[in-house]
Amino acid sequence: MRKILFVFLLLYHFLSAQKTISVYFEVDQSSISFEDAKKLVINFQLAPYKVIEVRGYCDARGSVAYNDALAQRRINAVLQKLDDLSISHEIATQKVIGERQLKFPLHAQNRRVDLLVEILPKVIELEVKPSLLKQEETGTPIQETLTPEEQIAEEADQLENQLTQSKVGTIFKIKNLNFVFNSDEIEPLSQPLLDKLLEVMLNFPKLEIEIHGYICCNPDPSDTKLSIRRAHKIYKYLTQNGVDSKRLDYKGFGSSNPVFPLPEKSEVEKAANRRVEILIKHAI
Repeated sequence: MRKILFVFLLLYHFLSAQKTISVYFEVDQSSISFEDAKKLVINFQLAPYKVIEVRGYCDARGSVAYNDALAQRRINAVLQKLDDLSISHEIATQKVIGERQLKFPLHAQNRRVDLLVEILPKVIELEVKPSLLKQEETGTPIQETLTPEEQIAEEADQLENQLTQSKVGTIFKIKNLNFVFNSDEIEPLSQPLLDKLLEVMLNFPKLEIEIHGYICCNPDPSDTKLSIRRAHKIYKYLTQNGVDSKRLDYKGFGSSNPVFPLPEKSEVEKAANRRVEILIKHAI
């Protein structure tokens, strides 16, 4: 059997791969809050999205003309944030809805911009018998779409393999184990990865690790306080859920050894530098 690469994308996958990401605004405001900017970053970290359409909304306060102008300013603010994140939106259409379609009873829910996005296909390879094809030739790789939940599940499986198959001295990053900016609070979307780390530590009692915390945006690499708190947060979660503290250690390295050079040029680069790495101290 030889490896044949070709394109195969089901219509079902195409249709089910679309979703809406909403960005909310305060009354009469077109600036994006820190919390919504953070959620935008997390969404685009979890899956490779293509922006299809951008729709601007307002609540019923003010005139139709005023709300249309405000909705356009909100659209412009979101598009600027996408530019800051190096997220392409050139093919996206813009629709100013204003107050014409009040979908929700609460004003706050209507003050928003909706991004209609499509999950870009993930390229995979399949083994196919040449006899199953009419022509024995190499085409384009097969494509498969992954939802954010499926991507996190896949990364959790990869984390288990890294923890159980790595040799002593190996250091690796836990991808998408993210923290809220300037805090030691773990993003809710990252919880499945933390749960997988706990599961592996409980299932393999000989495994010993050292947790390394890093931060972004700080030009002083000697400032390690926040990175220590982040590493300790994971240490505390593991010990509180049954992992012997003798099998764990934690350290904070501040902004030293960044993935992207300081100062970071985008929110994506900042998020990448705010990371957790694992050192294998004793393999299974």
